[in-house]
Amino acid sequence: MYYGNAMAKSVAVAATFTSSFLLLPQYAAAHLISDDGLIHKGMQSEDVKTVQTILKATGDYPLRPTGYFGSVTEKSVKQFQVRNGLTADGLVGEQTKQALAALIHKNIGLLAKGSQGEYVKSLQQYLDRFGFYSGSIDGYFGSITEQAVVTLQRNTNIEVDGIVGPQTWGSIEKLDEERYTAESESLPRRQVQQHQVPSVRTVVQGAASAPDAKPVTAVKEFYANSTAYTASCSGCSGITATGINLMNNPNAKVVAVDPSVVPLGTKLYVEGYGYAVAGDTGGAIKGLRIDVFFNSNTEALQWGRRTVKVQVLQ
Repeated sequence: MYYGNAMAKSVAVAATFTSSFLLLPQYAAAHLISDDGLIHKGMQSEDVKTVQTILKATGDYPLRPTGYFGSVTEKSVKQFQVRNGLTADGLVGEQTKQALAALIHKNIGLLAKGSQGEYVKSLQQYLDRFGFYSGSIDGYFGSITEQAVVTLQRNTNIEVDGIVGPQTWGSIEKLDEERYTAESESLPRRQVQQHQVPSVRTVVQGAASAPDAKPVTAVKEFYANSTAYTASCSGCSGITATGINLMNNPNAKVVAVDPSVVPLGTKLYVEGYGYAVAGDTGGAIKGLRIDVFFNSNTEALQWGRRTVKVQVLQ
């Protein structure tokens, strides 16, 4: 679906991409592949610049890469998404990154025992994600990495040589797409409704309530990849990282966050979920990712996996 075939329709485009790709620092392209944070309008970062550089090479982005995600970048992303059969939302999420990664993979060259660097580290992250690798993510292609590659090649019925080239990257991309599809099917999507921020309400049962008419100010907003969880999962204690007892407070509005992005205790308004408190953490909740609490598994499944606007309240 996203293997970049649409991007290689002409020799001219391929040559332009190759020359532009060589200008990308290795760490920048590899970081885009491995990082699962959402890239969206209003951001300014090296990842944005990497996206712009790739899109410029494919002819989708007409300007000099600056690292700022504005309206032109959003339009370019949408154009790229349409031509690759993706949802044209202008957000660089997991599937769009997969499509961009496919282009990068075509230009990495061969990786084999003795190789080292950020691309090897990215390879190790993929292999770890699929359960083929359990070593250190250290960027060195040693015997353990080679064996993991061999295992992947055998499992995907391609030539077994321990060398990572276009065919192996293709298998990795296919496995990543299958993983994403499986996750999406197990957590069905539901249409996200747009909400204006209403008056402040109590977000944790037992907390001091606030008058409905009290005005609220959003001091910051961002888009996040969101999933949902319950307190009744196997091995769960029902007590959040900030001490909220979700068993005793089944109607609490609690969001698991990455504390380096959103400090614990922060009041939030999450699109489609409502007022909540950043009251929990999670091993997979890193960067611009959140996990919202529901009392029932049915509600959590209905929430599914979606991109939402998060407002940090004053």
